[in-house]
Amino acid sequence: MPAHLPAVDGPWPSDYRQLRWGLYLRPDARTCRDQATIHDLLERQYGLRAGGAFMPHATIKGFFLSPSPENDLVAALDPVLSRVASFPLHNGGPVRFGTGTVVLDIQHRSEGGNNDELTSFHTACLEALVPHIDPDCPNTPREAVRERFHGHLTLSMADCPDWLGDEVATFLDDLRPIGSDDFPARVIHLYAFTSADWGGQWWDTLRWRLCHSWTLT
Repeated sequence: MPAHLPAVDGPWPSDYRQLRWGLYLRPDARTCRDQATIHDLLERQYGLRAGGAFMPHATIKGFFLSPSPENDLVAALDPVLSRVASFPLHNGGPVRFGTGTVVLDIQHRSEGGNNDELTSFHTACLEALVPHIDPDCPNTPREAVRERFHGHLTLSMADCPDWLGDEVATFLDDLRPIGSDDFPARVIHLYAFTSADWGGQWWDTLRWRLCHSWTLT
């Protein structure tokens, strides 16, 4: 099965407290297509699979453990997502995060400067979820949130070795443009995730399920 599709073998955990959750922004259709194409190409060319284990997305709140059931998470987010209007995003093209991670930057406006609407949106969603995040969640303390948040669409990530980072970054830069230059922040998705190895190469056994979708007005 291609790495970018969720595996179907094995039972889905019956206890929601064993899951990790995530809130994501779905880009426009063209950008989704291009991001998925890049993930397929990186697997074929370099054997990189971690980025393609996900659906095309931009993270609003990454993996988190929760003692709350799905319905409570949806109810916590409903008031925020019902009052926020769609806002514009600019695709700044591939940029590097560290050595092996390359992303499409959507944190900045086309004329330069931070996209404050995106940061505010992330912060509002985060605050709605904080009461539902397990204090022992191993992922959240390591996540760049609030003023450190940087909106992006991942191309390569955790499984790209340091020695290969420069070549992958150049390879992706040569593929510009990747996705639409500009698109609206409109569709928001809540996902549940499971993996057999959260402490190791979690992407090899990552499975996900779309739980809820919101469309900003």
